Amino acid sequence: MRKYSLLLFDLDDTILDNSSWFNVGLIKTLEMHSVTRTLDASAFLEQMLHPPKMIMEPFKRRELSPEAFKKARWSHALSYFNVRSDAILIDEIDMLFIKTSMDYVCANESIFALLKDLKHYYEVGIVTNGLYDPRLKIQKMGLAEVFSDETIFHAEELGYRKPDPQIYAVALGQFGKKPDETLFIGDSWTHDVVGPMEAGIDAIWVNPKGFPQTTNHSPVAIVPDVTEIRRLLLN
Repeated sequence: MRKYSLLLFDLDDTILDNSSWFNVGLIKTLEMHSVTRTLDASAFLEQMLHPPKMIMEPFKRRELSPEAFKKARWSHALSYFNVRSDAILIDEIDMLFIKTSMDYVCANESIFALLKDLKHYYEVGIVTNGLYDPRLKIQKMGLAEVFSDETIFHAEELGYRKPDPQIYAVALGQFGKKPDETLFIGDSWTHDVVGPMEAGIDAIWVNPKGFPQTTNHSPVAIVPDVTEIRRLLLN
């Protein structure tokens, strides 16, 4: 697959196990804050992971900014437990969550080795919809030498989210690459396969749970774990 010269990666649940920082970090945050320490952490996590359509749909339509979405999600989860919240409380809990959760972002030696090896042959970048600072996550994972700041494309900063074709175009422009020189690797069928392919970029789908394909798009490969791309891209 050396016809490609640029590899673009999703971050959360592709390179970084989302549950390793978000889930654990959230539960620890709830335990630490005086307002939330008596709440059922598992039920709270469920509310955060699956916010209602009245929050999700406006966010998907860009009627709700990422910052407003984060606040609305906290407010919804707190209201589930009949906890009255205001902007001060939500900001306080969110800041505590950021500080706490980042302690649970860990290095993965297999992924580090893979990315270092890939960088000998390809340029690499990150394109993420993640709500929290991807550069800080990359630093915590020990990957700052692989992904410099200018190779990380964050939806929250850019103002458009995958699968908007503009976010892929920005990444290509930064690297000076054409779509057919680029391969996208990620876990979301919509954001990391369909979106890139609609923009003319080939994709590898990281699909650990064996989800079915929901469209007729044909990725270059489907792998159960991102480390499986080694045999495809380094042979």
